[in-house]
Amino acid sequence: MDWTCLLVDLTGGDLAQTWQEKTAGQEFATSLSFVGSREEAEVMLNGGSVLVQIIFAKENSGDVQSLLRSFQANVGCIAEFQGIVCDEPSPVFMAGVFEFGIEQFIASTTWTKDVAAITRNAVTLMSDAQSAEAKTVALSRSIRSADQAAIKKAASAIGDMAEYDYRLAYAKGKAAEATGDYNGAAQAFGSARGMNKMFRPSAASLGETLLVTGKIDEALDVFKSLEKTNPYDVERKANLAAAYVEKGDFAMAQRYVDAAVKLAPSNSKVLEAKAQVLLCTGKVGDAFKLMDDMSEVGPFFAAKLNELGIQLSQAGKGKSALALYQKAHKIVRPELKYKISLNAALACRRLKAWDMALKYVSRCEKEFGGNFPKLQKIRESISAAKAEEAQNSKSGGSDGEGGGGGSVEEAS
Repeated sequence: MDWTCLLVDLTGGDLAQTWQEKTAGQEFATSLSFVGSREEAEVMLNGGSVLVQIIFAKENSGDVQSLLRSFQANVGCIAEFQGIVCDEPSPVFMAGVFEFGIEQFIASTTWTKDVAAITRNAVTLMSDAQSAEAKTVALSRSIRSADQAAIKKAASAIGDMAEYDYRLAYAKGKAAEATGDYNGAAQAFGSARGMNKMFRPSAASLGETLLVTGKIDEALDVFKSLEKTNPYDVERKANLAAAYVEKGDFAMAQRYVDAAVKLAPSNSKVLEAKAQVLLCTGKVGDAFKLMDDMSEVGPFFAAKLNELGIQLSQAGKGKSALALYQKAHKIVRPELKYKISLNAALACRRLKAWDMALKYVSRCEKEFGGNFPKLQKIRESISAAKAEEAQNSKSGGSDGEGGGGGSVEEAS
């Protein structure tokens, strides 16, 4: 594959006019692509060709954090394939990128030489399909594809390498998370954390997975231990707020929300925490407004949205549930969309909107990457109920609920 090294300038300087001249004569193993904004960079990252990302920045910012997170999702949590060009990073800047597993900054006087070396090393590692880096990238790409079968296949290809490589243990945890195996994800993240205590992404992901599985006190222990060594991470404060909401301590939750807002008011994770407070205090309309500014929300908030939609649907508020699912579908990660479509199909089934329910079933199948037993049961149930209603209409019979295969539980 033709790989790309993405140069992202967030300094506002003259690099756009000088980068080609500065890189001339250096031996790069990949093509180079230059962009001057986070938005342009994320388009490139989502395209699938980026292998190396170099960010030019003077300080930590929401844009830097977003780019590191996007690289993590699209390529993998591989420090060797990333770099930050900054001559005098502040302690806060260094702590911020350390949360993503990155430790080394690059000097502005040597960046072309250093980046050329990074690209050569990256391509060499990727040329070995059995390397930890190649397997990590393959798994990350399968997760972004949202094809559940492909994710499981890529995770299986890791084999026992996850037992001694913390990056692969972490990647295996992300695969388990993507397929809804949150207990397996927690185990993998815990394993990665045990192998390398300095690798912060594993601890942060472990805390979020513990939240999803309802182990709130354990999640709090993880987040608090991380908070002690870096009190400037906005997403951790948002996670602490989410944990306290789950405990019903809204005063403490609001305290962490306020602290997170001061650091990065528009951060998507901060918006998730604010929305969670609103949802749990009955202010659903206000929460809906916040969701318009979110993107790729994590598994915990996605689970909370599914949970609320199920509650609304089961309470006979099917139209409200569908409105929620429509909002949720736009903002959850690609690998989580099929669950939203699955629950939307069931909400339509309760509303006896058979054709719409079958459309959601088809969308779920496409997003999942194929059919699966539970989905087939739902499809048969809807089709049977639709046929029964049509028969009753012809014969003048009762317009009842219709069995059609019995009840089917929603996906959280």
